[in-house]
Amino acid sequence: MSDVQQRNREVLDAIQIRRDDLYEAILEFEQALASPSGDHPSAWATSLREPVDHLRSVLEAHVSGTEGEGGLFPEIREHAPRLINAMDRLQAEHDPLRDAAATLAASLAAVTSDADVDGVRDAGVELIRRLLVHRHRGAELVYDAYWVDLSAGD
Repeated sequence: MSDVQQRNREVLDAIQIRRDDLYEAILEFEQALASPSGDHPSAWATSLREPVDHLRSVLEAHVSGTEGEGGLFPEIREHAPRLINAMDRLQAEHDPLRDAAATLAASLAAVTSDADVDGVRDAGVELIRRLLVHRHRGAELVYDAYWVDLSAGD
């Protein structure tokens, strides 16, 4: 295996791990979000704190792993400049996704009613949708950069 092939394999392995971690965190969050609140909306909100915090942590790792030194985006800038527009689009989604997750986390403390539960669920489902769309766009970018299908393991 050449040095370039070895480097590509290392980059792709790291990407796959981050993708899997993000997907698992999304699923964990969705399961918690779908649990019944019953007569205890504030207890339900409290039960969401850990999955939301985990999702935020994984999202931070995703951002640093893609934007940081040795990450996907610097690789694309250097080796596949034809994909810079697609990469810039994905990068522009990072801060709004982080902000949405932070807003959701902050809103949990104020949950006291069924209406509050509905609002958190709506915001949570929208965050999940946006994360999945972002993840799919990322898979397209990786495919275009390396001609590798990362969706097979999902």
